[in-house]
Amino acid sequence: MPYTTLAIHQLATMSAQETHQAPAAPFTIEQAHTVMQYHVACRANKCPRKSAALQVLTEAGRLVPSTTKPS
Repeated sequence: MPYTTLAIHQLATMSAQETHQAPAAPFTIEQAHTVMQYHVACRANKCPRKSAALQVLTEAGRLVPSTTKPS
């Protein structure tokens, strides 16, 4: 039985340090959305992968970073 729930992906993401590394090439918008979902518990200032996804989505106008909450 395959495990495809978001919780399983988040657990795998949080437990493997290499999954937090910055990407070799910029993300597409779709990839950035997926990274943001998997790294929901990460802080962008501590997770280079989430930071890269945040940058792509911000530049594409898909999200506006909070000015009151830490990233």
